[in-house]
Amino acid sequence: LFGIGAVLQERDDYTTIRELVPGGPAQLSGKLAVGDRITGVGQGKDGAIKEVVGTRLDEVVQMIRGKKGSVVRLDILPADAGADGTHRVISLVRDKISLDKQAARKTVLSVKAGDATRKIGIITLPVFNE
Repeated sequence: LFGIGAVLQERDDYTTIRELVPGGPAQLSGKLAVGDRITGVGQGKDGAIKEVVGTRLDEVVQMIRGKKGSVVRLDILPADAGADGTHRVISLVRDKISLDKQAARKTVLSVKAGDATRKIGIITLPVFNE
């Protein structure tokens, strides 16, 4: 899977960032936040940005996905901005999205309790969906 590493959802005709995939281009860039709205998508460093407000989510996802190393530009309306707020355009380089960084990890610790040694398991969940 090649893209920007963002889980998207449709909300009030906007394609909205629901979560950022740990280690993905969107999260590593620091340019996107949960709740930001994508209002336009452009291909390459200077391709025209097509407005996507009201566009089906699966169509927007197809526009954002692409070849590894290619550039996608997003017109973003920040989460805390109103509908008439200031937009910003960001560029991201698509990369392979590794779902391994979202996988649960286990650790087993040996803990001494009095004369006995007990094993305790710890499960780390980097992503947890409510």
